[in-house]
Amino acid sequence: MDQRSIHRLSRALIVVFAVGGIGSLFVTPAHPVHWAVDILLRSYVMFLCTVMAHEAAHGHLGRSKSANLWWGRVALLLPMVPALNFRKTHRLHHAHTNVPGRDPDYWVKPKRFWEMPLRAVALPHYWLFWLWQQKKLSRAELVEVALWYVAMFTIYGAVFFVAGPERLALGMIPPLLIVSLFLWYPFAVKTHEGFSTGAPETRSHDYYGVGVYWMTLGLSMHRAHHLYPAKSWVELRSYVRSAPLPWWRRILFPRDIRV
Repeated sequence: MDQRSIHRLSRALIVVFAVGGIGSLFVTPAHPVHWAVDILLRSYVMFLCTVMAHEAAHGHLGRSKSANLWWGRVALLLPMVPALNFRKTHRLHHAHTNVPGRDPDYWVKPKRFWEMPLRAVALPHYWLFWLWQQKKLSRAELVEVALWYVAMFTIYGAVFFVAGPERLALGMIPPLLIVSLFLWYPFAVKTHEGFSTGAPETRSHDYYGVGVYWMTLGLSMHRAHHLYPAKSWVELRSYVRSAPLPWWRRILFPRDIRV
């Protein structure tokens, strides 16, 4: 698949995820089972939106900087995370992987087991304070963040007035909590477990298997991504390996950890 086709595919996914995730908030489930399905599906779609925003941060959604900025913002409308926060901190995460004080994502590493959920939920917004403390925010960037929150209040304010506060709260708060845990524990803490600062191939880990690759649209290939950040999620497919383990251990989503 050529680069233009990859851009079109990823952009189409963003439109489906964003429109479907936000648009479905205007339909209120009528049964507890429907509520459960609604929450779980929106959580998963939110997760995939963050994967596409990750692609934008690496320039895989278009040939120009402006295209990637635009599509990265659209991808994060449903997860409600300021695109600038992620865009700036993720580059620093690659430049200083696992280095305390220099890697913005290092903060998610829990000091005690009960801290993990709190840190996972807070991290996307903690980034803003981290960037402020590091004096890495310009006035124009502060304006961008302020406009982002205005856009959030406008979009979700419409849901509030049309669908009601209960629909907005139950449709967004549980998925935001779920996706925070599902994203940051398996794909930040576990993919950097040990938080090595040694050789590049030891600083992050891949998940084995093609199933988890497709389920996460390539986010499972974390080491491969760190080693080859210029490759899109589609191109990382060639690095997927089957786990050299019995079938009953493969269902536990093992990782390829190199020491």
